[in-house]
Amino acid sequence: MKRAIKIIKTFLSVYYAHMMEYRAEIFFWVLSNLLPLILMGIWTKASQEAEFGLNSIEFARYFISVFFIRQFNLVWVIFEFQEQVLQGKLSPRLLQPIDPVWHQVAAHLAERFIRMPFNLGLIGLFFLLYPEAAWVPNLGNLLLGCLVVAMSFALRFLMQYTFAMFAFWTERASAIEELSFLLYL
Repeated sequence: MKRAIKIIKTFLSVYYAHMMEYRAEIFFWVLSNLLPLILMGIWTKASQEAEFGLNSIEFARYFISVFFIRQFNLVWVIFEFQEQVLQGKLSPRLLQPIDPVWHQVAAHLAERFIRMPFNLGLIGLFFLLYPEAAWVPNLGNLLLGCLVVAMSFALRFLMQYTFAMFAFWTERASAIEELSFLLYL
């Protein structure tokens, strides 16, 4: 057990340091995911002019929640895995006694830690602009939400990693994921 914890700490610290090198790029990744907040502006304006089931405050809460949750469900493993297979960079990892999937898991988790200050800053700015939309969920809903977000990330990650295995047989495994993403949308 101590060995596993040591490996996890090492992987997370290495990939955290690696992601820190690209923190400016990560800031732009966060900004590129502002679509829910743009849609929020459209829907809150529409809710003021028409009769919907939600008012403008409820739309604001919904879309800030969507923005925050989307930050945890982003997965790009298939693109990196495909590149590693095609360029031969995966071969040394296959010789290690640890499954290469753990490199991807650590990279994704470290990226979430790096992205968190940017996300919290944007959410803080949002609540400064829309103070009436601020709310605190009860503890049960918060814990259930965290569990569901973790499960959705795990499911999305496993789906992409499964599709990434096709990179051993085809050069365009990402095309399979893009096809499934169309169904997902």
